[in-house]
Amino acid sequence: MKTKDLKATIQKRSREEKLAQFYGQLDKACAVLDVGVSRLELHNRRAPANHFLKTFRFAPECYTGLAVDDMTGMAELYPGKTFVHYDGRVFPFDDKRFDAVFSNAVVEHVGDRERQLLFINEMLRVGKWVFFTTPNKWFPVETHTGALLRHWSDAPFFRWCETHHPHYTKGNLNLLGHADLERLMRESNARDYRIRANRLLGWPMTFTVTCSG
Repeated sequence: MKTKDLKATIQKRSREEKLAQFYGQLDKACAVLDVGVSRLELHNRRAPANHFLKTFRFAPECYTGLAVDDMTGMAELYPGKTFVHYDGRVFPFDDKRFDAVFSNAVVEHVGDRERQLLFINEMLRVGKWVFFTTPNKWFPVETHTGALLRHWSDAPFFRWCETHHPHYTKGNLNLLGHADLERLMRESNARDYRIRANRLLGWPMTFTVTCSG
């Protein structure tokens, strides 16, 4: 199997595993907020982004997507679903507006630890139950750039990114290990939380966090 095909297979399996975890903890349809929708969908319906949106299992009116991108045109692609744009900080919703909040691999992109804490607390504020995922910093392969081991040391990694992946900077890619997640969750407004490791060949590749506030 080619490297590209193997990567696609692993990513598909990882996405499906996360969906199974999410829906497996809900006993009925409910109002769901999807945090971190991409506008790539507007240009290429086959783009790998927005897998949760594309495979949403409840009625369209149960879905709200939140994004820092302009979502103009998304409602036409997905009739009945709601899309909201925001500035990347405070969510534009009332407290406990949603029964569940879903966010896949977004928390590592929102900024430094202070911004990550705000992001988690905002999910807890607007949702009765929160489900979010993030890649493990200490997995040997960095999932965004394909770097092997380089991401284990921030300064050399971001110097390498300047040449090979200039889109990624310390401002938009702050990877988390288990200890980092534990620290964030202890500092957050979560009443309870669980961190689950999703493994590949025995090595934690991603983490799933479930919590309520």
